[in-house]
Amino acid sequence: MLPTDHLTAPSAPAPIVLIVEDDPDVRGMAATAVDQVDANRAEATSAEDALTFLHDHAPDVGVIFTDVELPGRLDGIDLARVASLRWPWIKVLITTHGERMRDVPGNLVFLPKPCRTNDVRAQLQWEEARARANHPKIGDTSAHV
Repeated sequence: MLPTDHLTAPSAPAPIVLIVEDDPDVRGMAATAVDQVDANRAEATSAEDALTFLHDHAPDVGVIFTDVELPGRLDGIDLARVASLRWPWIKVLITTHGERMRDVPGNLVFLPKPCRTNDVRAQLQWEEARARANHPKIGDTSAHV
């Protein structure tokens, strides 16, 4: 029998941040923020495209970054509602010009516009830390059971 003190759990792939934004400048800013944290990214320009992506990749998505206003029939709040019901582990960062929202799902974090790369990166780092705290890795000796 081999000793197990050198065995560690395989590291899970970095989560995906799905950027849903039709403005190329804002999409680029969010992409820069994602590239500065331990995450992969995917991009969509509408809620409908995002839902298509999520249908196939939701288990790998940890955060959606979206605008309230999107082209198409669905907006960012609609996207957050669907994600909250179908994929409750996904946190949604939503940018807004300060519109007052009612009846929003609990998976939303509002970021005022214009938001900066540092604002988005800080939220992503916070979500990463929260996810690690809620799901410690197997073999992590710092995890308390």
